[in-house]
Amino acid sequence: MKNIILAAISVLFTLTSCYNVNEGVTEIPKDLISKEKLTEVLTDIQIVEAGFIISKNRNGVRDLKPQYYTAVLESHNITLVQLRENVNYYQASPKVMEEIYENVLANLSKMQSNVIADIEERIADSLNNLTDSLNILTDSLNNLLPDSLKLDTIVSLSKTDTLPDYLKKK
Repeated sequence: MKNIILAAISVLFTLTSCYNVNEGVTEIPKDLISKEKLTEVLTDIQIVEAGFIISKNRNGVRDLKPQYYTAVLESHNITLVQLRENVNYYQASPKVMEEIYENVLANLSKMQSNVIADIEERIADSLNNLTDSLNILTDSLNNLLPDSLKLDTIVSLSKTDTLPDYLKKK
């Protein structure tokens, strides 16, 4: 009977010593980064990652990865250790981490829309400048030509017709 009690106590002691009392409780990092700031950092990291992916000189860029990441972290005044601790902290709550990543995607989508709008505006401005230049050229030529040979004004582009269909956002 004594052996059974000792065995039971040993098993109980073994099981309880392996049990983590803090299981499910994640320690708050000493330098907690707000969800908003973490979203900004992760957005910048995704932009850097995209640059690596689309780079034609992948071997050269691969060597520069640490410098790019260091620059991102320095621009946000955080260290790699802080980033890791905070990502681990927020990952303990999947809903919070999902919210952060949804905000990262929203930031990237907004940036993409801004870039597309900027490109469209630059193309429209270039086409308008080209049209203005062609009209000036036509006027100059018309001043040199006799009335019977004068050119009609070059067709000007309206703002809605500045981009070919394949460049317009779908």
